[in-house]
Amino acid sequence: MKNINEETRTVVISTLDDRARERMRRIEKHLELAGFRNVEIFQARTPQGEDFQGRGLPPVLKGRWKSDLQHMWGTAACALSHLDLMKLDPSELPIIVFEDDAIISPHFFSYLADIDFPDEVEWDICHLSYFNENLGSAKYPEGVVNKNLLRCAPNEITCMHSYILNQPVFDRVTPLHEEIDCQLAHQTDLIRSFVIEHGPPLTSPDFELQSVRMELDEIYWAKNNPNHN
Repeated sequence: MKNINEETRTVVISTLDDRARERMRRIEKHLELAGFRNVEIFQARTPQGEDFQGRGLPPVLKGRWKSDLQHMWGTAACALSHLDLMKLDPSELPIIVFEDDAIISPHFFSYLADIDFPDEVEWDICHLSYFNENLGSAKYPEGVVNKNLLRCAPNEITCMHSYILNQPVFDRVTPLHEEIDCQLAHQTDLIRSFVIEHGPPLTSPDFELQSVRMELDEIYWAKNNPNHN
């Protein structure tokens, strides 16, 4: 892929606490084996750090965040972390973004070298893999734009564990009315989202580990709903 290589700025979003220790150990090994040379660890937002208990959720979170999502504080903090990156200046992009529970192929860059956007196609986000089969060429053949590369099917969730951010999208994606991956799926008319289809995949979530947002969701949902069975 043009302008994406081992020296491209790569950001790993992590809470950097005890809960993240095993995730960080694994992803650091993946990054080393794949040959990444410009990696930084990005301190994720956390419910405690943002003081959701005292101040509530920030104004950028609206809609369902005021109803059925109001206690999903891990997911809220995760969304804010991604939004921090989505407001970067164009001069700071592109960047590769991983959540700390991502698995990365040791052949990541050799696979990526064979995938590219046609010159006439402008893009904002390219997800590096998917596990929702409705995003694939078999179910969405009209989305194919090049070998191993598809436009994201409308209303189909891609997950946020790994993507390339090519242009800032903060002003178009906010305010958030639902989880960030759901909102991106519902805004393919505003945000030019694509996904890589490659066998074997460039990345995948590590399903052996609970993601930090899910872990925090469980902790704070139970804390805020002590009488729920």
